[in-house]
Amino acid sequence: MAELVAAFLFIGVVAYAVLGGADFGAGFWDLTAGGAKRGREPRHLIDVSLAPVWEANHTWLIYCLVVLWTAFPPAFAAITTTLYIPLILALLGIVLRGAGFAFRKATVRTEEQRLYGAAFALSSVLTPYCFGAIAGGLASGRVPTAGNGDAISSWVNPSSILGGILAVLACSYLAATYLTVEALHRDDQKLYRYFRDRAMAAGAVTGAVSIAGIFVLHADSPRLFHRLSGPALPLVVLAAVGGLVGLALLWARRTVGTRVAAAGAVALVIIGWGVAQTPYLLGTHLSITEAAAPNATLAVVVGVAIVAGLLIVPSLVLLFRLSGRGEVGADDRPFRGGVTEGERGDGGEGMTEGDGSAAGKADRSGAAKAGRDAGAALTKGTRSTGAKSARTPAVPLDPTTVRSRPHRWLPYALCAGAVTATAVAGARATRPDARWYRGLNTPDWQPPPWAFGAVWTPLYASIAVAGGRALNVARGHQRKALAGEFAANLALNAGWSNLFFRLRSPLAGLAGTLLLDASNVRLLARVARTDRVAAVVLLPYAVWCAYATCLNASIVVRNHEPRRGGPARG
Repeated sequence: MAELVAAFLFIGVVAYAVLGGADFGAGFWDLTAGGAKRGREPRHLIDVSLAPVWEANHTWLIYCLVVLWTAFPPAFAAITTTLYIPLILALLGIVLRGAGFAFRKATVRTEEQRLYGAAFALSSVLTPYCFGAIAGGLASGRVPTAGNGDAISSWVNPSSILGGILAVLACSYLAATYLTVEALHRDDQKLYRYFRDRAMAAGAVTGAVSIAGIFVLHADSPRLFHRLSGPALPLVVLAAVGGLVGLALLWARRTVGTRVAAAGAVALVIIGWGVAQTPYLLGTHLSITEAAAPNATLAVVVGVAIVAGLLIVPSLVLLFRLSGRGEVGADDRPFRGGVTEGERGDGGEGMTEGDGSAAGKADRSGAAKAGRDAGAALTKGTRSTGAKSARTPAVPLDPTTVRSRPHRWLPYALCAGAVTATAVAGARATRPDARWYRGLNTPDWQPPPWAFGAVWTPLYASIAVAGGRALNVARGHQRKALAGEFAANLALNAGWSNLFFRLRSPLAGLAGTLLLDASNVRLLARVARTDRVAAVVLLPYAVWCAYATCLNASIVVRNHEPRRGGPARG
């Protein structure tokens, strides 16, 4: 259970680094953009890109602090009583950064804008540096188990300085990559070249500092160095490959996959750091199990984390999708849904960036003439005429607007509740720390215990999303059959844990997972007939279950002894 909660905690760390890190990196480019005239256009793109999402990304920081405090109180006490200086500086930087970003847009005097802009930019560099320094102090083992360690040397040391510099560079690389793609979406060639050059430079410098950091870690953090060159080496290599792929996509002017490659590279570096520290929370001491709270507390944390993930992740996805379409942050890009004829341009394609407002003014200045000229285009495929269009100010929503309408949330809520109940039931039955389970002969390719929580969390979320989407599309008898298929599948999902762990029977577990695989095939086929996108979302879940079947079968083959009856006693 403790390893599962640690995996949940680390998911939050990775999410905050990838999402919040890009926000901090944007502040770095704001700081280096130059004077008011030369930096006006880059700063404007930074403002309109950050405005809809920068507050939401701090949700992950709050999540990490709450989980650490609740699930691992000795580690939380040791960290806060030793590294309180960089923690206070980081939190102060977050506050000043938010205030500077908000007040800079609200003021009109140049002097005040410069003051608030400087607060925003400098805080955006200070905060990730402090977080990187904290990671370096933890990894090098400078935080004692009892806490109250040296307040200066714990974060002013070679490993911490390396961690701080790498954090600033990685955030800068992420932000420049995201802004390059945003400039391409806006068809702004000047800003595209501006941020592309900076993204490639930041990526190259980050790689060079990482290579130089190998020698720093070898001298200052030998355990971390040996673990990074051992169990975590594949992740480090994949991170390097992801960074190179991201740079290549930037050079090739590709938008699809560019941000994913950059975020994946940074995420893999952080995951590699986590694997290198395992099983210790403080780098070289205080293991995860030693620092864990009682099992009752951990069970509550697992349930709350699953519910929070099912609620927060879809909300953040929706926020990013809306901001990417320009449907939030209306002060910069016009809202594109539900417009009237008088607000459309002559082509009838709706308000688009750069020409929507001008078209709207032209139409409003000559409503009758615009109605006659644009009527045919606006009512293509219908029986409406230009004259009728001129008399009727509103027209039906176009197909793109219809597709972007929000779905009904009741099916999503029901699926999320069912998935949460399944996850909690499975987690209560699963006991990977039991003596019986530890005594089994397992294959070498079995993932570590913490990996199962890291994988199942997004898989459960995908089941809820796919179920809600498919049930929204289905009607009548088809919806009832689909709901029954989902319910049966979730029951088999929760049943496997009870068959394997409570009965202490790998053979019974194998039978249960084979039934689950068969249910997955039926579910995928039924969902595909209703909504192909939902079927694609479910596909990783089915693949993982097939992998779990192979793992279960291998355990059955390797353990031929007769099953011992009775429930597991740990």
